[in-house]
Amino acid sequence: MRCQIGLVSVLGMLASAHPAPALDARQASGSAVASPAPSDTNNNPQESAVPVITTATGTVATAAPVQATDAPASDGSDSDAAGVAGTVLILARDEYSASLGSAGLVGYGINYEHYIVPKEGRDLPKLNSTLKHGNYGGIIVTDALAYEYDDGWHSAFSTEQWAAIHSYQADFRVRMVRINEYPGPQFGVTTVGGGCCGAGVEQLISFTDVSAFPTANIKKNAGVTSQGLWHYPASITDTATTKQVAKFGTGGTYTSETVAAVINKIDGREQFVWFTSWAPDWSSTSNYLQHAHIHWMTRGAFLGKRKTHLSAQIDDVQLGTDLYYPAGGHYKSTTADLNGHVSWQTNLNTRLPQGSSFWLEFAHNGNGDIEAATTRSGSENYCDPDTAVYQDDFPATPLEFQKPLGTGQDYWPDMFTTYNWTKACADRDSFAVWFQKAANRDAFGHLSHTFSHMSLNNATYADVKREIQFNQAWMKQMGIDQATRFSAHGLVPPAITGMHNGDAIRAWIENGITNVVGDNTRNPLRNLGNKYHPLTSTVADNGYAGLNIIPRFATTIYYNCDTAECTLREWKETSAGTGDFKNLLDNARATNTRYLMSLQADPYMFHQANLRFNDQPTITVGTRTAKMSLVMAWVETIAQEMTRLTNWPITTLKHDDIGKYFIDRQTLDACKPKVSYGYAADGNSIKSITVTANGNSCAVPVPVTIPSGSVTAAGGSATADVVGSEPPIQWVTLSGSPVTLTLGTAVSIAA
Repeated sequence: MRCQIGLVSVLGMLASAHPAPALDARQASGSAVASPAPSDTNNNPQESAVPVITTATGTVATAAPVQATDAPASDGSDSDAAGVAGTVLILARDEYSASLGSAGLVGYGINYEHYIVPKEGRDLPKLNSTLKHGNYGGIIVTDALAYEYDDGWHSAFSTEQWAAIHSYQADFRVRMVRINEYPGPQFGVTTVGGGCCGAGVEQLISFTDVSAFPTANIKKNAGVTSQGLWHYPASITDTATTKQVAKFGTGGTYTSETVAAVINKIDGREQFVWFTSWAPDWSSTSNYLQHAHIHWMTRGAFLGKRKTHLSAQIDDVQLGTDLYYPAGGHYKSTTADLNGHVSWQTNLNTRLPQGSSFWLEFAHNGNGDIEAATTRSGSENYCDPDTAVYQDDFPATPLEFQKPLGTGQDYWPDMFTTYNWTKACADRDSFAVWFQKAANRDAFGHLSHTFSHMSLNNATYADVKREIQFNQAWMKQMGIDQATRFSAHGLVPPAITGMHNGDAIRAWIENGITNVVGDNTRNPLRNLGNKYHPLTSTVADNGYAGLNIIPRFATTIYYNCDTAECTLREWKETSAGTGDFKNLLDNARATNTRYLMSLQADPYMFHQANLRFNDQPTITVGTRTAKMSLVMAWVETIAQEMTRLTNWPITTLKHDDIGKYFIDRQTLDACKPKVSYGYAADGNSIKSITVTANGNSCAVPVPVTIPSGSVTAAGGSATADVVGSEPPIQWVTLSGSPVTLTLGTAVSIAA
C-alpha cells in the first residue's frame, strides 16, 4: 500500500480558478440542463458543524469527521494487510444530485452514503477508521461540487481536501467516479466546441472500450440517445494517463466523433469521468451507462446482484373483450393464437443471451370457459346449472374508494354457493381444453384473475370469497393448478379493484392469496419509499393488513385492442401519442428499457385480446420480420434492445416467485447487510470479502457478486448462482456470525 497521504493531488493543482461551465444533471422539462461548474479548488473556509449523512438506510448524524490519516506500508505479513468497507461515498451539492449518483447502487443493493457539501464547504467525512481500514470502497462525485463564487466557479472542497481524498484513493486503492464534469487538463482532455445538444440534435453515446469493466457485461459500439442530456464533447490531450471508454457520435455542428468518458490513472489512483449530465430518474441512457462505472468502481465485487426479469402477464384469459376499434368489435383469443405464441417463445429464447428463459403468464377467469360452454347448443345436456355467473350492474366507485368494512350488498346470484359444473361441461370450450395438454399448459405461467372479473371495490366478503373459490375449483378441474409454473398464492385483481376493500383482502388472504399486483400509475398502490419493495396493506390504507402488493407497469398495448391499428388509435386519442406503430414501439422501448436497466422486476400488464396472432399481417420489428401479435411486437422491441446493449440473460418469474423476489429484497434491506474487502499482504489484490448484518443474522440469504471463480465460506455458508455469462452471485447465509468468503481467484486492485 502507498503511504504518501498529504501529497497535493495533481488534478487539484491543475484545476483552473475560473473554469469554463460544466453541467448540472438536474432535470428541467425533461432535459438535463447546463449550469456553470468545475474545479477541484476552493479558497473558502470549511464548516466544522457536525454533518448529516444520508445512508442507504436513512439519515444519521455523525460525529465531526476527521481527515484521512496515513496508512502504513505493509511489511508483507497477513496480519498487516489492510482493507476497506464496501460502502460507496456519494459527494454532491444536494440530495437530488446525490440521488443521481446512487440510483444504480440502489438497484444492485450496494451500500452508499450521501455526503452533501454546501457552498460554504464542510469538513471531509472520516475516510478511514484505522491506519489499515478504509471506510469507503468507492467514491462518486456529482457536478464537481462546484458553485459560483466571487472569483468564479470552483469546488466547495479546498485543494487540501481534494489532495486528502486523492491520497486516500491511492493508499487504499479506492476508485473514484466523476459524473457531469467539464473537460479539462485534470482529466487529461480538452473541450471540443461549446457543448451539445439542442432540441432535435442527436449525438449517440456508445462504449468504445469495455475491457476495464468486463463484469458489466455490456456491449461496445451500441449507440444510445443523448437527447435531453447536455454534454461537452472532449478530446484526449494526455494519452499517458487517459484512456477513452465512451464516445459521442457525430451530430449538429460536430462532424467527428468525440470523447464522452475516460478512465484516468494518475499518481497511483484511478478515476472514471463522464462529460455528460446525468438523469437516471427519466433517462434510459443514464440507466444503461451507469453499469459501466459501477462495475469498474467495485471491480465486479460487491454486495448485491443483477437479475434481468421480464415478466408479461396476460389478463382476462378465457374471456372475450369488447374492442376500442372498430366500434362494436369483440375478440376472444383462439387456440391458433396460443400455438403461435408457443412457437414464438421457443424461437425468441434461441435469440436471447445464454441463460435466458422467457415465457408469458396467463391470468385466468374461469367463468369465461363456463360462459362459452353454456351458450353453445345442447348445453343443457352437459351443464348444471346451465348458465355462467352474471351479476346485475352495480354502481361505479372512485378509483381509490375505501369501502367501510361489512357494508355493501351481494351481487352474485343466490343460486351459486359452490362450484358444481362438471368437467364435461367445462370441456365444451376448445380454448379451455387446449390447456389440458401438459406441453401446452406448461409453456406458460398461470394464476387467478378471479372467476367472473367482477369489480371488487365495493364487493362483499361473500362475493369475493366466491370469486376466489370458484376460480380455484375451476383451475383444479382443468388441471391448470398442476402446471409447472402455477402460482397458487397469487392474484391479478380484476381491473386492480378491491385494493382498499378490507372485506375483499380478508377473503383473499383466508383463501391462500398473499401476493397481488398493483398498478404503477396509482401511487397509493406503490411503495414510494423504495421501488424495489412491495407495498404491504394496512388497516388504515386498505382496510385489512398483511397483503403484499407487487408493483406492475401498464403499457401502451391497451386491454381493448387486438391489432396495431387499434392500439395506435387509442394511444393517439387518449395519451397524446403521435406517429405510426413504429413510433409507439419506439416510445415503449425508451420507457421500459429504463425500468429493466434500473433492475426493476415489476411485471408488465397485457390482456387476452393482445394475443391475436393467427390472422395478423407480417411486420418488421427491429431485426425480426414475421407475423406478430401485439404482445409479440412489444416483447420483441424490449428484448431486442436489451440484447443490443447487453449480454444479460432475460428470465421470467412466475407470479408467486415475483412476490417472493420483492419480499426477499425488503427483508434483506431490513437486515442492513454490509461487506468489507480484505486485501492481500502486498496490498495488490482483494483476497476475501466479509459479510455482516444487524446481529449477523438475516432471514434471507445475502447476495454478493464476485467477478469470477468460486469462494470458500468461513463462519457460514454460500451458494453459487451463475446464469449465462453473468458474474457469479454468492448467496450467503448468516446465522449469527460474520461470514468471510475467501476468493478462489483474487481480484487485482493494483493501479
